[in-house]
Amino acid sequence: MAAANFLSQHSSNPLEVSASDPRNRLYRQQYMEATMPQNYSSDDPISGFDTPEQEEYRAHIAGLFSKMPRTVPLSQESAKSAQNPEDPGVPPPADADNYEEVAQEVQEEGSDVDGSEASTDEEMTIRLKPQEEQEEIEEEIGDLEDSVPQLNEDYRIIDRLGTGTFSSVYKAVDLGYHRKWDNAVWHGRHPPSSSAFYQSLPHSQSSKVYIAIKRIYVTSNPERIRNEISIMEECRMCRHVSQLITAFRHNDQVVAIMPYHRNEDFRHFFRVLPMEGIKSYFRCLFRALRDIHARGVIHRDVKPANFLFDPRAGIGTLCDFGLASRMEPGASLGACLHSGATREKPHGLVGPISQEDIEHIKKMQREARQKSSWTSDRVGYPEKDLRPLSKANRAGTRGFRAPEVLLKCGAQTGAIDVWSAGVILLFFLTGKFPLFQSNDDIEALMEIAVIIGKRKMERIATLHSRTFATNVPSVSPDGITWRDFVARQNPDLMTPPKPDPHYYPYSSRDTSADNPTSSPEPPDQATHGADVESALDFLEHVMDPDCTKRFTPRQALYHPFLLEPEKYEDDEYFPHPFGEGVCGEFHMIDEETDELCVRIGTDDGEDVIRVEAGEGIAIGSNPCEFHQDLDL
Repeated sequence: MAAANFLSQHSSNPLEVSASDPRNRLYRQQYMEATMPQNYSSDDPISGFDTPEQEEYRAHIAGLFSKMPRTVPLSQESAKSAQNPEDPGVPPPADADNYEEVAQEVQEEGSDVDGSEASTDEEMTIRLKPQEEQEEIEEEIGDLEDSVPQLNEDYRIIDRLGTGTFSSVYKAVDLGYHRKWDNAVWHGRHPPSSSAFYQSLPHSQSSKVYIAIKRIYVTSNPERIRNEISIMEECRMCRHVSQLITAFRHNDQVVAIMPYHRNEDFRHFFRVLPMEGIKSYFRCLFRALRDIHARGVIHRDVKPANFLFDPRAGIGTLCDFGLASRMEPGASLGACLHSGATREKPHGLVGPISQEDIEHIKKMQREARQKSSWTSDRVGYPEKDLRPLSKANRAGTRGFRAPEVLLKCGAQTGAIDVWSAGVILLFFLTGKFPLFQSNDDIEALMEIAVIIGKRKMERIATLHSRTFATNVPSVSPDGITWRDFVARQNPDLMTPPKPDPHYYPYSSRDTSADNPTSSPEPPDQATHGADVESALDFLEHVMDPDCTKRFTPRQALYHPFLLEPEKYEDDEYFPHPFGEGVCGEFHMIDEETDELCVRIGTDDGEDVIRVEAGEGIAIGSNPCEFHQDLDL
């Protein structure tokens, strides 16, 4: 509860903090003057951003924190206040009375800082950009408003959040949130002690509500658009996942409306985020992956740009499902030696191999090793390659693709998302971003092979009915561990970093007059060393090149690196897919209309009602909102 309140008060952008000091406007003007001439973009290097004026402004903002109400991390106050007196091992269900009471408390606590001045600063973010970019954005906004006129009645677009290959995303004010819409469905009903409670927290009546409008380009394949919207609808109530509010079409224009989540560019904090902040980053990310994988969805494009993390609050949200797909085996030349995803084995299982297949595999491996010994003038690509093409879904971003994607595996699972998350952890531990910058899949395989070694890469290729051959001298037979790779890239890994008051968890410390905290104590050597060792062990599991042995998101959340001993187990906050959980027997899907339905008891017996996506979701060992009164 307190963490959700903290999120509403603070922002990753210092200019979005409430203007509680009369000097704030002057500092804003100085900040804008300092940044305008630089004309940088999010693709520029991280160095060169800091100027004396910016540092002065940040120091000013840091001084304002001492004037704000006390906030504490979610893991402290909210977990204690949510204890169930009947069963301390299970968090209380998110029933209507409890939920509304907690939400009201949070809104009242944040009412004194959630004022008009903070909203004004939020709306002025476009003014922090170079004049040329401002004019470009305003022109885009005008074009969007003309192309989709129904937006003008309900939303006021104020800035552009980002652009991509297939879409652009804009920030807007939701003019109808308090008076027009029923927001309960997309808000969901996460319990107050859940890290995803911020998704379920209604906005106070006095606040402006910001949303993100995704404009999908007309050049996008219609089936691709349908797939994205369908998957986002199915992922309602998933933790730390951007929720679909609505989507509509006007002629050839398609837009999707989602909540706006404050975040900061990954390059600004990945080198300085405290270890507790890194843990929070991956708890949020793996909870999101656990929930979508349970629904048979692979994100396929996990990377820092698609995980909106607020390093002040320690809360992140997975977004952009434009490349997401279902876990359905695809056509591929040469069946993999492992199975697809099952409930018991989400990342598949190596099946039995016949003696005939074993002999064939050995023969292919011998031929590949023989090619590896040839001189450079005898190897290369055939000028006229008559072999049939091997096709598989390889959607994603270079540098984040798992080995099985590069090897064109036809039975891909959620393990590819776990690998991508492991690559992000590599950035944190090595202090380098990006690490892998190949131009094609062959180079990407070689980048991985240089680290893990030739023998291991040959085994992984065999798992996917492929062979791996190389005569590059830098690819050693045995390679090194990920632990050794990190140590070579970052010799200072074991040195405890200085705490930064701008970032979680230090940003949420009590700085009131009764309990002043001028400078947070740095972690001691022993504690930091233990955290690093745990992180390195965790890295080995999430970046195992064998997809069948790679950690599942649930296993990752129960690893000591991410486990929170003082809180309930993650299983108790897990939102089950529709039709599962303790009340799953009362849920059904209409065979004729494919509509979601639940059976509920009435005075006259039993009735069947239709529900929307996101409703009727059982959380942990608690029933859904329709079956709270049943003795299950």
